[in-house]
Amino acid sequence: MLRENEEEPLLSTSATHVVAFGPNDPEDPRNWPRLRKWLMVAAIVPIDLSVSWGASGFSPVASDFANDVAVSPHVAILGLSLYVLGLAFGPMSLAPLSEYYGRRPVYIVSYGIFLLLLLATSYVESLAPFLVLRLFSGYFSSTTISNFGGTIADLFHHHDTGPAMSWFLWAATGGSPTGFVLFSFIAHGRGWHEVFRVMFFICLAFWIILVFALYVLGETRHSVILLRRARALRKATGDDSLEVPDEMKQRGPKQLFGTALARPFRFLAGEAIVQFGAAYNGFLYGLSFLWY
Repeated sequence: MLRENEEEPLLSTSATHVVAFGPNDPEDPRNWPRLRKWLMVAAIVPIDLSVSWGASGFSPVASDFANDVAVSPHVAILGLSLYVLGLAFGPMSLAPLSEYYGRRPVYIVSYGIFLLLLLATSYVESLAPFLVLRLFSGYFSSTTISNFGGTIADLFHHHDTGPAMSWFLWAATGGSPTGFVLFSFIAHGRGWHEVFRVMFFICLAFWIILVFALYVLGETRHSVILLRRARALRKATGDDSLEVPDEMKQRGPKQLFGTALARPFRFLAGEAIVQFGAAYNGFLYGLSFLWY
């Protein structure tokens, strides 16, 4: 859909034509059939679960790991703490990438790197490389934390996001206890290396399903879809005045990542509701993982 921009810039001799979604545009993810939307959600929910499993799944084998590398149980728990630390910092840089490249490549590449790190973790024999791998495993597995909520906003109108968000939140909060129970059974009679290999193959199966679903169902990020449409129309028509709405234009990498990295800390330092929310959330996380 094209519409002429009424506010023509000074010294311009031609109007800017804005490329936007029409009311019933089939390329608008919010106009997808209901089944297509829920297939997308269903493909990402297991990934979201497995992100939490990466944390709590280590707990049943932490003592075995401590004995194997000859460290105290308190040091061994760093394998859990550093993974959660990676989860905390990952979204600040992974989320802005979706503005440039779309949701699909961020999901696929980030979780794919996590799989490689997870496989490498199952072969290390000493503490230092294990902890480094756990930190970066948490960082790259945080792709669902940084993008799942955005994917739901892409697919559903604001007043329809409740059911999908409930599944997202269930997977995020239910992943820790279910992962602990599941990998407690898996760890029975197995060493920590084997448990990580089992975790790798489970996560690999989820990733294959996700890749298939994302390529069949398509991209959901509105700005990326419209940018591609505008680029194709400019190439087909030779009309360089075709643009996307201002709020969907790509910002420079410096501005994009500078804002994304600074904003969370600015809010944490200056917004009371963010401070109390973070403190309460940290308390709940700490209470949850103390059980493991």
